[in-house]
Amino acid sequence: MTAQAPTAATAADHNEALYEDLWGYFELQPHTIWSAWAEIAPYASDGARMLEIGPGKWPHLPADRAWFLDLSAEALSALEAAGGRCTRGACPLPYDDAAFDVACFFELLEHVDDDAGLLREVARVVRPGGTVFLSCPMNQAYFTHYDAVIGHVRRYGAADLAAKLDAAGFTIERVCAREDRMAPWFGWLFGFGVRRLPGVTMAIVGRALPRVAARPWAWVDGASLDEAERAGGVTLRARRRG
Repeated sequence: MTAQAPTAATAADHNEALYEDLWGYFELQPHTIWSAWAEIAPYASDGARMLEIGPGKWPHLPADRAWFLDLSAEALSALEAAGGRCTRGACPLPYDDAAFDVACFFELLEHVDDDAGLLREVARVVRPGGTVFLSCPMNQAYFTHYDAVIGHVRRYGAADLAAKLDAAGFTIERVCAREDRMAPWFGWLFGFGVRRLPGVTMAIVGRALPRVAARPWAWVDGASLDEAERAGGVTLRARRRG
């Protein structure tokens, strides 16, 4: 059977219900576990106004120095206890124009029905010349049962992602291609575990997280997403034009 993404009418509800449950299996993690922090850190000075959308309990920004937006009350409670300025997820984003110097959204865009609309909103709340970091899975040919279960609406093609970022007013400056693909059988098994055995599956994920998060990936200057599409995943840095 071919894996199917959540329908546009149910994607937000699916994600809210799923992650409210799944985040309960994890403790809040420090932003320093992520190898991407080395790329983010130069833009995260003490005076920088920073926003992260959809971090769950795995933020990439310092919890005590950033604003956070998420659908999960479980995640927001943990972030707020650590000093974060937290708001429940909504679009349009509940912030003023040009309110932030930096915005991050990792493994989020693929979950959103109106991804172009979200990108426009991020562009609105980031100042001209500000910086965005994001990651997402690439290549729809790699879509598996796991993607469907975990709430992915899509995987991205290089041309599609580049066009959407450009249309929203962003210029890609630096790209990190990441291996992010599963054999169909493993995608089915992983998806089954998330749906039917979440406690066991999340315990395995939790043990693997530090090693996976710390894995170094090569960053390259430029805007090409072709290698990321082949590899199956991307993390990138973009600048807000204007």
